[in-house]
Amino acid sequence: MTRWNKKCRFFNENYACDTLTTEKLKTCEECKFSSNYDKKILIIKLGALGDVLRTTSILPAIKEKYPESIVYWLTLQKSKELLENNPYIDKLLFFNTESILRLQQESFDIVFSLEITTPGTLIANTVNSQEKLGYYFDNGSTTCYNPQAGEYLETAFLTHIKKQNRKTYQELIFQACNLIFNKQEPFLELTDLQKQYKEKFKQENKIQEQDKILGINFGSGKRWLTKRWSKENLKQLIKSLPEYKIILLGGPDEEIEMKELAEDMEKQGKEIIYKNTKESINDFTSIIDLCDKIITTDSLALHLSTALKKPTIALFFSTPSWEIEDYNRIKKITSPLLDEHFFSNSYSEKLANSISVEEILENLK
Repeated sequence: MTRWNKKCRFFNENYACDTLTTEKLKTCEECKFSSNYDKKILIIKLGALGDVLRTTSILPAIKEKYPESIVYWLTLQKSKELLENNPYIDKLLFFNTESILRLQQESFDIVFSLEITTPGTLIANTVNSQEKLGYYFDNGSTTCYNPQAGEYLETAFLTHIKKQNRKTYQELIFQACNLIFNKQEPFLELTDLQKQYKEKFKQENKIQEQDKILGINFGSGKRWLTKRWSKENLKQLIKSLPEYKIILLGGPDEEIEMKELAEDMEKQGKEIIYKNTKESINDFTSIIDLCDKIITTDSLALHLSTALKKPTIALFFSTPSWEIEDYNRIKKITSPLLDEHFFSNSYSEKLANSISVEEILENLK
């Protein structure tokens, strides 16, 4: 059954139609904010930035299965820059009191509850929907609405299952959503402002059209010290790549290290550009889009480069490479010490040096 969204697609009360008279229906049809729909869908995915981004791969499949649907997405405020330019999302809600109260008052046809921890599972419990897929809060633990969601839950919580698993994150999430995975890709497209920032960055750093740009992300933030690559190896790699203009990528936690490394390399006659996410995710995304190729640890930079369709070399030290969908663009290099340091948080110099410069150079060819 087709229903008219009586308010507008973005639910701006200034555009609301109180009744569907013939005159107002015509106005609503002409209004760019309106839409007709037969399924009202809510996606609950708060989580880490990288997980939010790669979960966007379900959106084309949802629109294919439910072409006349209207899609809400509930997430954290920090994910705004990754989702706000996504044409598959009709209404973006952020985790706050207003959104929680609002969702308790609205009704949906389908909820894709893709958080396996609170508060995401708690919110799923309170939403009024005819069908729910994914995960909910059950007396202090996480339980599946549908049996297809069980495999991802076990993989996430049980280390021995995670080691045995060979399905990618996308395969598991599609399975939980009862959708068919046909290598649908995460969606990320630069806004006009991001494109302007990219051009400004090129001018400020004297980057020419003929330059070959290589982005290198060697860090992982403070949480995952075992994902880091050796700085000495990084220096050796940079010296081995005179044909590339190098941009160091990283977050606020790597700002000081990147500055020191850039200054050290400059003394050795190799000028490199360093950039971090201190300003915004939007800026960081723009810089990754500027690069021709990316070398990165298992971090947000990997998920951004995947969504931006960049040829990428991904280094895995303590996390499973098999959970990353490569889309035939990502070359994975896994440390031989992975099993020993599987999901460990303790920094190990031996681990950081366990992937060689030669391996990366060979794959970079």
